[in-house]
Amino acid sequence: MSATTADRSRALGQVTVDNLPDNVLLEIFYFHTEHFLFHDAYTSPSWNQLTQVCRRWRYIVLGSPRRLDLRVICSDRTPTRASLDIWPPFPIIIFYYRNPGPPRLAAPVDEQGVQNLIAALEHRDRTFEIFFVSMEVSVFEKLVAVMQEPLPALKKFRVIISDELHVAPALPETFLGGYAPRLESLSLGGIGFPSLPRLISSATHITDLCLLHIPDSGYISPEDMATCVAMLLNLECLSIGFQSPLSRPLRISPLPLTRAVLPALLDFSFGGVSEYFEDLVSRIDTPLLGLLHVTFFMDLIFDIPRLRNFINRAEFLGPFNQAEMVFYGPLIEMILGSPTSSRFQLEIKCERPDWQLSSMMQIFNQQLPLLFHVEELEIREPRFTPLRWKNDPDMGPSQWLELFHLFISVQGLYVSESLVPPVAAALRDITRETAMEVLPALCNLWLEGLQSSGPVQEGLNTFVAARQLSDHPIVIRRWEP
Repeated sequence: MSATTADRSRALGQVTVDNLPDNVLLEIFYFHTEHFLFHDAYTSPSWNQLTQVCRRWRYIVLGSPRRLDLRVICSDRTPTRASLDIWPPFPIIIFYYRNPGPPRLAAPVDEQGVQNLIAALEHRDRTFEIFFVSMEVSVFEKLVAVMQEPLPALKKFRVIISDELHVAPALPETFLGGYAPRLESLSLGGIGFPSLPRLISSATHITDLCLLHIPDSGYISPEDMATCVAMLLNLECLSIGFQSPLSRPLRISPLPLTRAVLPALLDFSFGGVSEYFEDLVSRIDTPLLGLLHVTFFMDLIFDIPRLRNFINRAEFLGPFNQAEMVFYGPLIEMILGSPTSSRFQLEIKCERPDWQLSSMMQIFNQQLPLLFHVEELEIREPRFTPLRWKNDPDMGPSQWLELFHLFISVQGLYVSESLVPPVAAALRDITRETAMEVLPALCNLWLEGLQSSGPVQEGLNTFVAARQLSDHPIVIRRWEP
């Protein structure tokens, strides 16, 4: 800016960037680094840009490492041994990400990239966070070999293994020397970790524990899992998921005499067989739980009486006044609650629509009190899902009527377009004598793509007439989601 322009700006009361005091610039820099942590995940963090503007900015940035939470990012593309000498000894984030591509039998491993990561891991006292996403098993094993001693500054550790080779690696008992005193977040995907309880006993500050796609070889019993998480009094988010239904307990154990309390847990996700879930939740109490997400593998018989007791012991989980049932092709999902309140989400992995519906009814017949407060029910099939209902010989009206029997308080029923024909066919079978046995509180029926005439409308007219004769009329409305 020229002297004339600067004088004019001052005369008009305007302030340029050069005139801002250091403390104001620092707050602007804080906003920048807070919202743009990774400028380029493979090169440098966002604060590195600021230091290259001018000497003053560089002085402000490097002089405020705690306020700006300055960290150095080292990836497989970073010439680590040379670049770490440029900066002061800030905490290090070690980052690896491979773009998912078409499956391949043997992905080439960049040995120089591996050496860059190993060089970063050698700075044990500065390794702050580790993110390995879509990592090849061969690369993972080389890095684990140099991680046999504690990383005393490590706060976040996340590893997701690429499963293209269907090989399930495992973390050895010597991983991190079994000691992680500052660890707050641990996420493993596709990895066995039989010595997890040993590491957890030294990492009791963990707030986020995520163990997903646990291979059969990495099976941990419900009893050991409960003992493990019971040590984490600060745990807020817990996710447990198994790769296959083979990871199941031999039998459901008797109810334990005492249950472990997870006093801070807010969010719990589980994926596996129902027997494992039943055994696990009988051993823990989660008084503050507000989000529960459960995914079960398909089974012929679901016997899960302990689910309702577990939910009842969570003070903030329910009651639920909204429900949503979604058919996603290979799975069915029931959601109780809303995004702004407590929420229970149940999924069942199954290909056949009739089994999906019967399995969901089998479970909720054992959990009827969870549905007593539901006043709005939405049943839908996403638009990208193939229409599988029209010609499915195994999907009869009786299954839909059995489902509707479960909802005694529903006042509004919403049905997506592809499901209107089978729902209308089921409602057509209702007579005056049975009109109040199915959805007795229903006042409004919202249907997407409703036509003014045709077989669907004829079936709905029959239902409306039956309800009119029983002195509980309903109104059919066109639904536009």
